This record gives sequence, structure tokens and C-alpha cells, in this order.
Amino acid sequence: MDSVGRAWLPGHVLGATDQRRAPFPLGPEGLGTSAARVGRPAPPEHGNTSVALTSRSALSRSPDRPASWPASPSRATEPARGSGLPALYCPGPVRVDEPLGAEVNERLLAWVQRVGIFPGRLDTVRDCDYGRYAMLVHPDCDDPDRLLLAAQCMAALFAVDDYYCDDERTGSDTALVGNRLTLAQTALDPAYLVGRWGYQEQLEQAVTSDPVLVALRSYIDRVAGFATPAQVGRVRHETVAMFVAMNGEAGWRTTETTPAVWEYLAARQVNSFLPCMTLIDVIGGYELPSALYAHPPVRRATMLAASASIVLNDLYSMAKETEPGIGDGGLPDVIAAERGCTTREAVDLSADYHDQLVHSFEAAHKELTATIPSPELWRYLGGLHAWLGGNHEWHATTGRYATSA
Repeated sequence: MDSVGRAWLPGHVLGATDQRRAPFPLGPEGLGTSAARVGRPAPPEHGNTSVALTSRSALSRSPDRPASWPASPSRATEPARGSGLPALYCPGPVRVDEPLGAEVNERLLAWVQRVGIFPGRLDTVRDCDYGRYAMLVHPDCDDPDRLLLAAQCMAALFAVDDYYCDDERTGSDTALVGNRLTLAQTALDPAYLVGRWGYQEQLEQAVTSDPVLVALRSYIDRVAGFATPAQVGRVRHETVAMFVAMNGEAGWRTTETTPAVWEYLAARQVNSFLPCMTLIDVIGGYELPSALYAHPPVRRATMLAASASIVLNDLYSMAKETEPGIGDGGLPDVIAAERGCTTREAVDLSADYHDQLVHSFEAAHKELTATIPSPELWRYLGGLHAWLGGNHEWHATTGRYATSA
């Protein structure tokens, strides 16, 4: 019996090889895994704007022979120029394929127009570049249609954030957050109303008259087209859990309460990019078994990565959220309020906390890959690591957090 309790895991999860394995950095090795590795290609020529750090054609998407890719080592990564942020310990992006990202972004813009979110703000959505985001965080997929699903997730959930929670300029109202998010849940997980009084029709009218709800429904319908029922259920669960945390944060605004740092971090773990990260195996074309996804050590690794992703977001969105009517700050503001320190000190403390999260995730990653011989798990954990690198690259370049100044 090892430290992650493999004894309870069923044989179909562990696979045929159930032996103690020596730790390795960020990918599988040993019997049966040579087909799961791809070599690191030669560095791109100077001036090439499409940098594919992984040979896309070499990535197998068969559930029986899941792919891996070369890990991009974590390091003190410099932030975007002019951001004023300290260097962050983070992996670099595994793949930067600008033409692929641009293609996904154009497909996303057509969908945004069709469902009606962000009316009159198409140029703003283009500058956010959610298509590039999808390309960066899912380096094991080169199918624009699958990557579009990831971009749709981001656009739909950012619409929830903007229109329901944070941006008063687009109609968000703290007093209505709970009601709106409750209805948003029915767009993801349909309510089945019966009787001859027309309740189902009234609900349908409410959903179809709100572009945010139309986008959520369209998104989850596309998830079902690529995912197994278990994966769809997982996506729904993580997204609705985020809605609960969003409602809790609205409560802080309503009562004009600044939470304790620990309270904020606990809520932010769920109100993070976790619902987007839940698509890692769906976009990759394989399935992480439910027993492994729910396994406590795997869950811990997932949540550490999710927390790292959103603390980084808090840092990059700080300047934007100082503008009137947009949100009310993030981790640096909560730290500054609790400690009575300067904003600069609070930013440095937030960056340090981010770095501790990434170190903790990488330690969990190494332990899990060394003790659970599941290629699907190895690929999923590698996907989380790649997600962090792509997430940082997007935040450093997107127009979403550009300020009016």
C-alpha cells in the first residue's frame, strides 16, 4: 500500500502494470509508455511567429495509447511588459501556434454573434483572443472544432462574470446575482417542469430571451457532442460550484465586507478557471476515469492548479478592476486590507502565494505519476501543467485586461 492509497483503485483504472515506479519529472516513463512520448523538435527559426513546441501530428488521441508532450519547465517567468508585476514561477507555454489560435478565434466570433453575447463589443471580444487562449492551454489538440469548445467555455463564463457579477457598465447588479445564477444553472442542467399550466414554456422563454443563458446552453450542448455522460456531468458540477462561489462573493459586496485572506482563497479555489480546466481530457479526446478524477490526491492536484490559475488572474486583472464599475479587486486588495500593507507589498505577497501553489502542484504531479500507473492520469496531469503555462502566456498578452489608460 503506497502513500496515495492505490489499493482501492479498480484494476481497469490502474491498468495491467501495477508496480512501484521511480519518480520522474513531469511525464510517464517505463514499460508501455514509449508510444506516449514525443520528442522535442528543433528550435524554430528566428522570426517564426508560429512556434509549435510539440509535433501536433505525433500526438495520438486514442484512449488506449494516450499522448504526452514535452513539459515546459517552470521558471521565474517575466510578466507582461509594463504590467508592474514581479516575475512569477510558472511553466512556459508548450505550444504557440498563432495561425491555429487565429482560426479558432474567428470561429468563436461567429458563435458569439449567433448567440448574442457581448452585443456591440465584437472588437473587444476579438482583442480578448479566447481562441488563442484555447490553443495555448490545450497543446495536445490541433482540431479547431474541439479547440472552439474550449474558447466557447471561456467566452460564456466570462459573459456570466461580466453581465451578472462584476461589470456594472453591462448591467450587473449585486442584488440580482443569486437569481441570475440560479437560472443559469438551468441552462446547463435543464429543469423538467410538468403540468398543464405552462411552467416549462415560461422557463424556456426566460432562457431563450437572455443571450448569456443561450450561450451557456449552446456551450453545454457542444460539450455533450464531444464528451461522455460522465464528463458532461463533471463539467456541469464544476461550473455550478463556481456559480455558488460567485454568489458568495456577491454577498461580500452586498454587506460591504472584506473577507479574511483564508476565506477569500477558499472561495477563489472554486471561482477559478476550474470549469475550463475540466475540459482537458474532453478536448484531448480521451477520458480520465471518474474514479481517478475524484481520487483525493488527484483532486488536490487539480485544485492547486486551479488556485494558481486564478491568483495569476487576480494579479493581471488588478489594474483593470480599479476602473469605476468593474469588480472590487482581488487577492492583493484583500491582503492589503488585512495586513495594512502597501499595494506593492500585497502584490509581492500574492505573487509569492502563486509560486507556492505552483510548487505544491508540481510536487503532487510528481508523486502521482510515480505511484499511479495510469497513462490517462499522466496525460491529464501534464495537461494541467500545460494549462498553467498557456494561462500565463494568455494573461500576459490578451486585450481583456488592457486599461483605458
